[in-house]
Amino acid sequence: MTSAPHDCDYYEVGRENIRQFARAVQDFHPAHWDERAARALGYPTLIAPVTFASSTGTLAQRSMLRDVLAGRPPSRLLYVEQEIRVHRPTLAGDRLYWDVTLDSVHPTDGGDLMVVTTTISERHAGPVQTVHTTLLERPTAESVHAAEAVAMKDISAPIADVTAASAAEIPAPRFSAAHVTTFAPPSPILLAGRNFPSRTVRLARGDLVNYAGISGDNNPIHWNDTVARAAGLPGVAAHGMLTMGIGAAYLTSALETPCWAGTYAVQFANPVHLGEIRPAQLTYTARVRTVDNYTATITLTAQADGRPVFTRATATIALPE
Repeated sequence: MTSAPHDCDYYEVGRENIRQFARAVQDFHPAHWDERAARALGYPTLIAPVTFASSTGTLAQRSMLRDVLAGRPPSRLLYVEQEIRVHRPTLAGDRLYWDVTLDSVHPTDGGDLMVVTTTISERHAGPVQTVHTTLLERPTAESVHAAEAVAMKDISAPIADVTAASAAEIPAPRFSAAHVTTFAPPSPILLAGRNFPSRTVRLARGDLVNYAGISGDNNPIHWNDTVARAAGLPGVAAHGMLTMGIGAAYLTSALETPCWAGTYAVQFANPVHLGEIRPAQLTYTARVRTVDNYTATITLTAQADGRPVFTRATATIALPE
């Protein structure tokens, strides 16, 4: 087990960070955009989408990943599955820290399978999310050379260490998740067997470039055909975390709540490929599988070009007692 502690600088969540990310994952719940809508639901300021904290790249987070993954090139890493356990909402003004741990490495015929746990905390509120990620390292040397030729240089910029003493000197934000102890409940009544209306979204190459910039994921397979083909793909492919984020946005719309306490877990099946001038069309559906013990379990599907995007995807929603 290899870990990287959060003894470095924090990431301060800004109002525009939330709006830009919400736009990237096509999440149009008003509480991500308008403080008045957020306050009407009991939040003191804008609330971030479910996948914001686990997807937004920072210098500190990328540095930790480099450390625990022993320099494995990002162009060779594919997301296999991810589970996000939401403890508290993420709000504008929050100061986030990451702890990244490499739990295990399992050699397989297709490459090394790695399990990484990321704990995201807010300085004043404590744990915000716990994220378990499974990555597959594909042993393709050609893709590494191609990626290095076109990718933005990943400079290890100096990151300030934040000791307990220096952190105490930083004023607390005006609003903090420490002041929010509950989530706005889903508006529709959730009954087992209920189906939600489907939603189809369009993804163009510009959407992938936009998400790469906002999330900090500079893997060229998401915007360069040469690198994508060298990695064994037919062409440019959408970020797995982008398809997962749009899935969360779909649930946000269906549940009529900007975030939820519980889990959101996805196992990825097939990459979403985009042609040079042909956008991809993704269609999402969801169904309430069970409701018991104040918890609703929802299954989610996504299709692109007639193929499933997820092998399985579920959200567990904590319901008010």
